[in-house]
Amino acid sequence: MNYKGDELFWIAICDDEKDSVREIKEILLEGEMEPGEFKISVFFSGRALLEANVGRYDLLILDMVFPEEHGREIACEYRSRNKDGLFVYCTGKVAPIPDDFRAGPYRYMRKEQPRKLRRELLETVEEMYRRRARKHLEVTGGKSTYMINIEDILYLEIAKTGSFVYYYRNSEDICALKIREKPRELYPKLCVFGFEFAHNSYLVNCHYLSWWNSNELELVNGKRLSVSRAKEKKFSEACMKYIT
Repeated sequence: MNYKGDELFWIAICDDEKDSVREIKEILLEGEMEPGEFKISVFFSGRALLEANVGRYDLLILDMVFPEEHGREIACEYRSRNKDGLFVYCTGKVAPIPDDFRAGPYRYMRKEQPRKLRRELLETVEEMYRRRARKHLEVTGGKSTYMINIEDILYLEIAKTGSFVYYYRNSEDICALKIREKPRELYPKLCVFGFEFAHNSYLVNCHYLSWWNSNELELVNGKRLSVSRAKEKKFSEACMKYIT
């Protein structure tokens, strides 16, 4: 891998066995590319996990069996709150059933196979790095190439040549960058992250909506954009998928 992120990776371990937690943390830190990149939180129950801000976690490592809880239900609730998060089951001698895979785990790991567990956990860490790298949009502005975090983009607006991309810089300032690519060219990559056309002129990140109706929308920064009749149905469906 040649990607080097500039933000912390947030990792959650949900397991009620302290020895397992210690072993998992040691393996995870072997895969850390630079010291201090990982922020690892430990939860000894599913309830504690779900009471936390689960949306922030890049990776969840989840046991299957807890007193009065089951990992399957925890996983489904986690997925309902975090549609894009990477999670794996890491459990003891529990055979999986089809329902265990409804929430889309990346791996199903067995604690009693330590060598395989170590290998698969390190492969999961690599996947976490790859997914963050894929969340950056490469665009061309003038003679320069820019990498923009997709999650920071509010919307793109078509221009005579190319488009303008409006995005957060340092989580506060909103910047406008003129790029060569048009929204239609970038849509195949962006649509999987919750972007949809509200109008032929605007490709909007649905995660930043305050409200919308059949004619207009408002973003969290107060910016209002038109919603065209031709795009209204598909845009509304995207909003419902990513807002609810």
